[in-house]
Amino acid sequence: MLGDLARRLLGYEDTVPGLRSAYRAARLWLQTRFRYQLLSVGKGVVIGAGTHIRPGSVSIGEYTFIGGHCWLEGKITIGRFVLFASDVSIVGGDHRFDVVGVPMIRTGRDEMKPVVVEDDVWIGRGAIVMHGLTIGEGAIVAAGALVTRNVEPYTIVGGSPAQVLRQRFQNEREVAEHRARLAELRAARADCPAMKSVPN
Repeated sequence: MLGDLARRLLGYEDTVPGLRSAYRAARLWLQTRFRYQLLSVGKGVVIGAGTHIRPGSVSIGEYTFIGGHCWLEGKITIGRFVLFASDVSIVGGDHRFDVVGVPMIRTGRDEMKPVVVEDDVWIGRGAIVMHGLTIGEGAIVAAGALVTRNVEPYTIVGGSPAQVLRQRFQNEREVAEHRARLAELRAARADCPAMKSVPN
């Protein structure tokens, strides 16, 4: 109790959040410019600990959260307001297995095809997205899904291989209203309130 009083009197409680914010900003700057060498990165991006991103190959839009221990390989474009849970993988360009007399470990890998994750997408924990695909605006990929083909906008998919489970909204009017509100957020360049509660 005495310690709490001392912290308040010395202004410690006001200082710590400021230090945390500065630490997170510095950490993100170092990650994006040096470690990951992102092609572009928007305001308000958070990248979790233990995430692997191939340097010089990924672009990330504003207010996007990449969870811990994700694996992002190849040319990837990620939009705004996107949420990757932990352990999400974008992979492909696998070793050839049809070369007679050559072990697979020595056959080399095919070139990775670009992946596009559009705005307002949520990819659940442990999902795997194969290369060469587009995850449409507002789509949701359920935890543990294996995505082997394009996902249409505002569609929820799950399973292995991923199949359509249902639509995110009931009708086109709701989709239009949702898009209009996101456009207002982008135009104002204001922080998305929900992002304030997302852990680093």
